[in-house]
Amino acid sequence: MLIIWRFILLTIIFLAALICFPDYPQTAPITIFIMFIISFVAVLVLTFFSSVLLLSRSAAFNCVFDLATILVVGYFLLNIMPQTDGVSPYDKVRSGKYPTESQIKRGLKKLDFTTEGLGEDIKRTGEDLNKGIGEIQKVITKEVKD
Repeated sequence: MLIIWRFILLTIIFLAALICFPDYPQTAPITIFIMFIISFVAVLVLTFFSSVLLLSRSAAFNCVFDLATILVVGYFLLNIMPQTDGVSPYDKVRSGKYPTESQIKRGLKKLDFTTEGLGEDIKRTGEDLNKGIGEIQKVITKEVKD
């Protein structure tokens, strides 16, 4: 379970970097994916050694380990992540240029996460859910009568 949590944590870190800093060249996702694999293997090895040394039983150790993972992986990712303007995301953040809402929307769109039509999808899902609940009520009513 700990490995799954750390995989999800790494995935969130890498997706957040891709979404917040969308000004990367076309080859950047491959570079970032390779970096993701390397960091996941490193986390696997460190998790294995911590479990062998019985450190992973401590919730405090796991919290510190996860925080260190976020900081170290985030630091290296933001320093290495290629950008079309040649300035690393780390240098942008250090100089006070934080991601804007338009950059985040562009990053989401670049990864094919769009919010267009989301209201219609939610409405359609609600209607389908209500229809399904109605069918379940009919079955239960029929079973109770029988």
